[in-house]
Parts: sequence; C-alpha cells; structure tokens
Amino acid sequence: MIYPSILERKYNEYSPFVKRVSEMVKSTLVNFCENKGYAFISRIKSVESLAEKIETGRFKKWSALDDLFACTVIIPTLSHEEEVIQFCKNAFEIARTVKRGQNKKAPDIFRFDSTRIYAQIKKNYAINIDDKLSIYNVIFEIQIKSAFEHAWSVSTHDLVYKNSEIDWRKLRLAAQIKANVEQLDTLILAFEQTSLIIQENNYPDIKIKRKLASEINKLFEKGKIPDELQPKDMNRFCDNLYRLAVDANQENNIQKIIENIKTEINSTPSQKIPRSISLFQYLFAILIRNKIIEIPIKNYHCHITEELTTLYPDIEIDNDNIFLYSEDR
Repeated sequence: MIYPSILERKYNEYSPFVKRVSEMVKSTLVNFCENKGYAFISRIKSVESLAEKIETGRFKKWSALDDLFACTVIIPTLSHEEEVIQFCKNAFEIARTVKRGQNKKAPDIFRFDSTRIYAQIKKNYAINIDDKLSIYNVIFEIQIKSAFEHAWSVSTHDLVYKNSEIDWRKLRLAAQIKANVEQLDTLILAFEQTSLIIQENNYPDIKIKRKLASEINKLFEKGKIPDELQPKDMNRFCDNLYRLAVDANQENNIQKIIENIKTEINSTPSQKIPRSISLFQYLFAILIRNKIIEIPIKNYHCHITEELTTLYPDIEIDNDNIFLYSEDR
C-alpha cells in the first residue's frame, strides 16, 4: 500500500511515544486483568491502517486520532463491565467514554457496539509538560468486550473484512452471528431468571450431587464444619465426592454415605475437626475408617498427605493407589 510521505514522517515521529504509552498501559491493565481473571490483548496501529483511517474523512487533524495504541479487556460477562470502567477512571486520564448502546442503533441492526474508553496517561504534576509531543498527549483506546463479543470479532473479522471481495452474504452472516452474540450476552446477564423457565429433568446423577451439596451446606450453616474448610467450588467438590463413591462401587449407597458423614460430624465438636487437611480428605477418612468405602480402589489415586496419615495412622494405602508429588516412589 502506498501512503503519503508526510504521514510516514509524522507516524515515525510519534512512534517512540506511542510505544512508551503502550508499555505503561499494558503494565497497568495486565496486572489488573491477571488479578481479575480477565483476558487482555493490545496493538499499535500500523501506518497502513492509519492511512485508511484518515481516508475515511472523519478526522479533522492529527490530534483527533484516538487509537494509535488500542487494547481490549475481555470480561466473562457484561456484568463485569462497570468494574473495568471504574478501574480505568482511577488509573488514567479519561478523555471520553462511549458506552455500549449509547450510539443510536435500529433494533434490526447488529454490529460492533462494545464500550470504548479514550484516555491518556495521567501527568506527573512534578514535571511541567507543555510540549505537544509527549506521552501525556497520546490518546489511546480501551475496548471492553464480553468473551462472546471477542469470539465473534476474531472469528469473523478476517473472513469478512480482509477479503478482496465485498460479499453481501458474508456481511449478512457476520451480522446474524453478532445477533446471536447479543442474545448470548443477554441470556448470561439474566441467567438466574432464565434458568427458571427451563424444564427440569430427573437426571439421577444431578439429584445425587444436589443432595450432597445440600447436606454439606447445612453442616456449614449450623457451624458443624469450620468455615475455613469451605470448598472453593461446591459443584466440583460434590463431583469429586460422587466420583469417589462411583469408583468404590458405592453409588447406590449415597444415602448411607451422607448419614455416616452427618453422624460423624455432628458427634465431633467443631474445634476438634482437623484444619490441617482438606474437607475432602476429612470425609474420605471418615468413610474409610467406618468401612463405608474399602481400599484399594481400582484406577483411583487417593490424595494422601503427611498431615492425613498423622491424624489417621490407621489408614494404610499402597503407594500404587496414592497421588505422588514426586517421582521418587
């Protein structure tokens, strides 16, 4: 692509400042995203893309160009958007914010509509910066997209917009997929309410895991189990407990397992329930010691730690059935 030499000179003049801004913004936002579990991508606009942008006729002067550097924060659901906006307001000097839905859009139109924040690096007021050519005068763009929006963007952009042909059918298909994306984001926002209209299915495994979760949660609510033993994910915890029962051929004795656990915990003072092992290890020990589950269990590797064997020395499991933390054994 051929572009004017004046553009290349201006681009090269600004490049060191744009690069420095990109490093500073990425350092700030990557740390934030890693702490929150969000994804992050960024890019510095190429001189070719910049030429195309100027040729849209929408920009009056160089200082109006607002995405020489741009980045995207990818959030799980749109409910996380406000948190990102507030963080950016605290971290950067905000020039303007265009929120999703702010621009007029007919109800039958489906196109890019993510929230965009246009910002600058906050000035260090100990330094007097008057020169227009500085990192403090570079405006950059922060887009906030849901995971569904990002998937749509990366999946369709090259197929539709980096094609030598202008194809109505491809543009239409991209819009139809975007409509599905909007619907998915809406369903996620209204997940709790929408799930209530789904017809229940009497799937036995789910009923069993729900029963396990219900009874364990009751023990926590009554203070029978210390709060620090609360699993990170109750769904995963019940999956693991149910799998233990299945692998031990005790899936038909779930009620017996539940009653055994309840009896043991209810008869044990809270302060005597061990804090040095996980809740799963504790329940595992209860079931083994009361002979509800017998070991070894075929194709099952028990999570046996020094703390567990110290508390319950009567639990003896062959090394072949233990999860190993090293290759020594």
